[in-house]
Amino acid sequence: AIPQTYGLPIFEGDFEAFSVLDGKQRFTTIFSYMKNGFKLSDNTPSIYRKNTRIVTDEEGQRRRETVREEYEIAGKYFSELEGYLQEKLNERLISVVMLTDATDEEIEDQFYRLNNGTALTKDQKTRVVLGDELAEFIDKVEASEFFAKKSYFTSLQRKRGEIQTCILQTLMLIMDFPFKNFNNDATMEFAEWFRTNHKKSDLEYCEEIFEKLNTAIPMQEKPYKLMKKTNIPILAYHVQTIDEKNLTLEEYGRWIVKFFESYTPNCEYASYCGQSSTSKSKVMARLEYVKNRLNELEV
Repeated sequence: AIPQTYGLPIFEGDFEAFSVLDGKQRFTTIFSYMKNGFKLSDNTPSIYRKNTRIVTDEEGQRRRETVREEYEIAGKYFSELEGYLQEKLNERLISVVMLTDATDEEIEDQFYRLNNGTALTKDQKTRVVLGDELAEFIDKVEASEFFAKKSYFTSLQRKRGEIQTCILQTLMLIMDFPFKNFNNDATMEFAEWFRTNHKKSDLEYCEEIFEKLNTAIPMQEKPYKLMKKTNIPILAYHVQTIDEKNLTLEEYGRWIVKFFESYTPNCEYASYCGQSSTSKSKVMARLEYVKNRLNELEV
């Protein structure tokens, strides 16, 4: 049986559109499998199905007989399953418990219970502060090619919501928000402000910034390890300045690759990372460093 999932309605009275509070991994895994995104493990146990057939006994009497047949599904894509199994999966219902008219405290309490007493991380609390509309927007940006294939986040970092924080920190920079630092408390403070003060054009501009950064960065087998939360907001911010410097996205991408390849723990830029990297002084120092290097490329 598939455990119940929990959702928050995006629109009042509409239970077809909802954000997922608990169960996102179940939904995405099932969807990916049914789109032939992966095959089942070679260790997946066989299933048994009941098959009814007509047999004739020794006295010539015909009767129905139900037999239990083994069917191997290990190593198979969805499209390789027998038709009746595909139909069963297509028809399978997943129970979603909707939390309606819930306060932020009630939502957090429910999340706490669902995760066996694990308290919300500050990144996850920020998601609650964002509200459904902005949380859905963040999910959309997070699902983009840049964050899916060209950024370097561990599975744990993704699960903890660090991509969300990275996107919000980028917004803090491009919107000239007067941040005190880049820690989680400051990000949550920005999320509260942004929920009330954002415009649709702000969201569109944010998407455009990451689309351009994605275009600039060449695809490779594994993402650059430096394409992480410390550096992404800085590089995304400067996407908006390269037009002023007559630089193309391709030229910016080549500079980023060269920058990553020449990076050493003892270089100047490294001194603005590491310990206290979320302090405003070090965030601004990283911004200034990239700006100065790009000025050297200006034609």
